[in-house]
Amino acid sequence: MELQKFEKLEVSGEHQKGEDEEKLGTVKESELLEKTESCEITAHHSKLPEEVQRGIRIYRTMSIILFVLTVILAAAVIALCARINIRSTCFKEEIQEKVCDVQLCNELYPAVSSEKKDAGCHRCGQGWLQFENWCFFLSSARESWSRSREQCRKWGADLAVIDNQRVQAFLTGKGNLVYWIGLSRSTGGEWTWINQTMLADSYWAPGANGQNCGCLMGKQLPSRSWNSAPCTHYTAYICQKVV
Repeated sequence: MELQKFEKLEVSGEHQKGEDEEKLGTVKESELLEKTESCEITAHHSKLPEEVQRGIRIYRTMSIILFVLTVILAAAVIALCARINIRSTCFKEEIQEKVCDVQLCNELYPAVSSEKKDAGCHRCGQGWLQFENWCFFLSSARESWSRSREQCRKWGADLAVIDNQRVQAFLTGKGNLVYWIGLSRSTGGEWTWINQTMLADSYWAPGANGQNCGCLMGKQLPSRSWNSAPCTHYTAYICQKVV
């Protein structure tokens, strides 16, 4: 009887020991799993700041590069605009200078400029030449003396009156044809300007005043560039008007 009890106790003790060992193994396994998870979490947290810092460094680098590119682009745009502005100014000045130097020889432009007196590069209008307070037009079309005067009047002008050496030298130097001027012989035989003033200073070529209407010969010596011709002859003419 006692032997059976002892055997039961021994079996029970071994069984209890097995259960304890099993529980101990389970606890150790659980602790090991917790430690493993803790290590993984710790490792994960240790890596996160480095990745964030790397991202920040990349972001800062890209921001600096973008800022530098923006500055370079802005400088390039400013330089390009300045260059375009300079070229535009020079081009306008060049065109204006060429327009001012052109001496048109047909009547179309004066007809237009008479309607717009302020058009072109000065107040005289395109095709006209300004000298002091006067505007002059040197025609290439040929008309009689009276028809030439009519044409000048259509443009708000009249045949040129040369009353000083400055105007005489200017017109002689600019013209390259023979031009009617506002000088004719009156019924009394005196040379008179169209403004009814008598001729004072004259610039006749030798023996050139035998006809009834006066004309100016371009590209001659200013002191003797006048000639005369029958008033019915067809030649170019010079119109004059106030600026």
